[in-house]
Amino acid sequence: MNRCFRATLFFSCLYIKTCFSQSLFSDIKYQLEAGTYFSSSKATPFWQRTNQYGIVPLQSPIITFRGAAHLEYDSTRNEQQKLKKFGIGYGLWGVVNIGNQSKVFLPESYIKIRYRTVELYGGRRREVIGLVDTTLTSGSYIWSGNALPIPKIQLSVPNYSQIGKSSFFFKLGISHGWFGNQRGVKNFFLHQKWVYGRLGREDAKFKFYAGFNHQVQWGGISENKDPSFSKDGQLAPYPWYSYQFVLIPFLQKLIKLNPDKLTTFDRGLAIGNHLGSADIGFEFDNKNVKLLFYKQQPYDFARSLYNFNNIEDGLYGLGINLKRHYYVKKILIEYLYTLSQGLYRFGKYQTSNYIENDDYFSHGQYTAWEYNHFIIGTPFILANESGINNNRIKAFSTSINGSLFKQTSYILGGTFSSNLGTYASKLSKKQFSGKANINYPLNNNTSLLGQVTLDIGTLYSKNIGFSLIYRKLL
Repeated sequence: MNRCFRATLFFSCLYIKTCFSQSLFSDIKYQLEAGTYFSSSKATPFWQRTNQYGIVPLQSPIITFRGAAHLEYDSTRNEQQKLKKFGIGYGLWGVVNIGNQSKVFLPESYIKIRYRTVELYGGRRREVIGLVDTTLTSGSYIWSGNALPIPKIQLSVPNYSQIGKSSFFFKLGISHGWFGNQRGVKNFFLHQKWVYGRLGREDAKFKFYAGFNHQVQWGGISENKDPSFSKDGQLAPYPWYSYQFVLIPFLQKLIKLNPDKLTTFDRGLAIGNHLGSADIGFEFDNKNVKLLFYKQQPYDFARSLYNFNNIEDGLYGLGINLKRHYYVKKILIEYLYTLSQGLYRFGKYQTSNYIENDDYFSHGQYTAWEYNHFIIGTPFILANESGINNNRIKAFSTSINGSLFKQTSYILGGTFSSNLGTYASKLSKKQFSGKANINYPLNNNTSLLGQVTLDIGTLYSKNIGFSLIYRKLL
């Protein structure tokens, strides 16, 4: 069964309801889209392709057709206002792009099962990880929705859940994923876990958030057969032995290692590429306004977290939700700074880092923190064929959304960035990228989505892009 046939079958099945009872389909939400992207040059502008889960190609023009079907959990409550113990849901999202980079693929294909507050899911699913304003953000540092979702199995408490009758709430999760074949390494894995807490009930005026996430690229078959780098090309020849050190990284410092089961490279620091962020946030909420401040603190070396060498680095955000305003409903200001990398603290050289820097999203065994040539985390960090080539960045972003006539909504946004390359290969490029989005409803179930994007600077060539999408909800 070729790709085109599978795509045709998928879109056709969205309309097939007569084969099943009406009650089975009553809660399923369908969505169909058709549209086009084009620009003044062959390159797709930054904000046209960024944080789109890898569905907008790097080259334009294209014509795109998309279809989705989602079943959410049953949200009805009993007389005691409690949800059912069990729930099941799924998501399918198919995309056909026709143009210079034609492609047929499923960015989303998953099934999920819930028992009380615990969820298990498998497949590809759109997600953003980290404490951030997900509606307007320029991109969460570690997992922004910039790349195609990675297939994985995940067990989690996805929503903040109360501990007893206290004012403390938590959410957490752990997952195992498959990177498949990427540049330099094939068939390697993703390990992922996180825990976030919130102090304050839903209706509290003040809330405090804190959390931590840990990501690992590990295992696989490398093109580098150097015996110190791999064992006959295998980066984790004994995966079950290696997994304990992936799950608990500091365990490698506490127990005696078996040199026959690990490469010299892995015995030196850690098995695989470990990275993530530690996040904090504060929220103030009253009848007129809701304010959210957050910081995502990146790390590649664990020592950067406990010695604060890279304390100035991170993604800073301030969200302002104006509850009583119509034309301007929300403003988000973000600042990304990654120049320190633990080598300098507020301009002072740090000898405690042993002349090493965190070198965000880079690694000696894996090309970059990317999937199918799209960066997984913040889209401002860039990679080429050799690996990360731009991770020393200052980027100021702002976004505004609101409503206009006839329920038309808009988003205006722009980013000014200074791109300084890496410590190993320096650059000096300035860039402005902007966007204007309009969602114009034709009726209750149909709308037109328009976008204009602009690139001006020395990082990307001068470019203006347009897109128009017709969306139908069924």
